[in-house]
Amino acid sequence: MTSTGRGHAAGRDQESSRAHAVPREAADGPPPWVAACGTPVAVVQGAWNGSRGLGADDVCPECRRLAPA
Repeated sequence: MTSTGRGHAAGRDQESSRAHAVPREAADGPPPWVAACGTPVAVVQGAWNGSRGLGADDVCPECRRLAPA
């Protein structure tokens, strides 16, 4: 299965404001949420290919690699 930006939501980890890609199937369910890179995230909000994901100031490089737009 190929990952796409539409297949992921934007998440934030608990210790920083770094944006992470959360698989849409997980993001649509209850917490806990885990990003594509394996980082637990506290908040899931918005699309990965939007301003809270790839458009954020601090984007996880591993999530960017695993879930390109």
